[in-house]
Amino acid sequence: MAGAADGLSHSERTTVRFHLMCLATLLPYHQRPAALEAWLGVDAALFHMGSDPPAPVAEAVLRLGGARLQAALAAAVRSGDTQRALCTLDLPEVDAALRDNHQVDYGTTRLLRLRNPAASALGRGYHPGHHERALLSGEPDLVAAALLDRRGEHRPTTRATAWATVRAHGGTARVREVVAALGGHDGPDGLDDHDDPTDADIALACAEADPEPFLDTAVERRLGTGALLRALRAAHRGDRAPWVVRRTMARVLKEPYRIDWALIAAARLGRRLPRTAAEVLAGRPDCPPEVAVVLRTGQPARPGRRLPPPAPEPAAPQRYLPPRSAWVPEWRPPGDTGPLGESPESARHALRTRALAFDARTDPAAATLGHLAAVIERGLLSAFEAAPLVRPASLLTSWVGQGSGWGSLSRAAWSGRAALHVETAALLARWAGGGVSAERWVALRSRLRHYPGSLPELLTEVSATHPDATDSPGNPGNPGNPGNPGNPSDPDGPAGPDGFTA
Repeated sequence: MAGAADGLSHSERTTVRFHLMCLATLLPYHQRPAALEAWLGVDAALFHMGSDPPAPVAEAVLRLGGARLQAALAAAVRSGDTQRALCTLDLPEVDAALRDNHQVDYGTTRLLRLRNPAASALGRGYHPGHHERALLSGEPDLVAAALLDRRGEHRPTTRATAWATVRAHGGTARVREVVAALGGHDGPDGLDDHDDPTDADIALACAEADPEPFLDTAVERRLGTGALLRALRAAHRGDRAPWVVRRTMARVLKEPYRIDWALIAAARLGRRLPRTAAEVLAGRPDCPPEVAVVLRTGQPARPGRRLPPPAPEPAAPQRYLPPRSAWVPEWRPPGDTGPLGESPESARHALRTRALAFDARTDPAAATLGHLAAVIERGLLSAFEAAPLVRPASLLTSWVGQGSGWGSLSRAAWSGRAALHVETAALLARWAGGGVSAERWVALRSRLRHYPGSLPELLTEVSATHPDATDSPGNPGNPGNPGNPGNPSDPDGPAGPDGFTA
């Protein structure tokens, strides 16, 4: 991350990164990685800007970027699709950055755990919910990998269920492998004082010559009916409202206990089961009808009497998927041109003599980007003529390059904003056509935010301050060479109003 030596606050650095991402969207596809690499050399936290970079930037990094650039993106990206695309690259630097990303989603975490369980157990981007989900996933390899991560405080049933999953799919030998991989047992009896109690019991069981009965006992102690009854009694507190007690018991019953319904019925008949717990248990779909009678009445079902039907299965939760929108913005009449006037001459004069504002909130008399879009939509000026006149340069690049404007670009091609996007991208492509050195990209970064002039003026200043081989007189890509179509003085190749190749 750029240090305090740059004189910018965290908010200001985030703003600079936003402007750079908008500018990168407008650059030619194959030029984006070079620009991003140069900017990354100045600001190692280039992609940390409070939101994901625009999709064109992320795509260029994935397809054309180097490992350093991809790792920088992996450390900040929030999109699950982009995270998984980075994970499929199978690069150690990228995987390490993803493991340290606090915004990583479960699907990416799962892939990283399966690929390198030991490294995932040390990643700084730890998410307790993802860890618990992996422990209860039922996938033996994923569960074994999640058991190697000792972080987090989980319910007693969670790690017990995970050990049971490993044992069910790999037997005692697989359990012993995972216990050996855990390591770190240096306390009394070979155990660490910070071990989870379930892990400690499993390790002691594996140390026995015949571990099977000891493993049964260790798991039953956390998942058996006795553990369930103990949890239900603990939830039944007199200082809580009845609805709170019921909700707590319902949460307990969502845990993966192994219920012996005969023992549940015996506890109810022996008056050792709270009434609220009995009502909650009777409402479970897997509760046998004869046990439901005992739970509801406190007495055994009478022979010959009809038993109640079992409780209905709860509806499976449906993941909400928003409908795919086919909405296309309807054509709107051009808006007000404001201070830019009603003629090409007035618009041209205003653009040459005054700076534009994003909107009129701070100055009601300001000429805004909305006024400029109206000028283009009315046909007073073309975007080809207007784009090189807009001042300041960062206002133009950030407005037409940011992701929030893509609806206008892709679905409202008639809008002035869409036309400006095309012409601004073309202007940058003409400037970068012969290749741009890293020094120029860095100079462009340092000037962009506060530069008061237009984009062509900014690019010309950067080129003059940092000349490179592409500016040599013999280079055919130099716009100043005679015979080059981009040379403004060349009668055979007139340049556009920006001074670059048309």
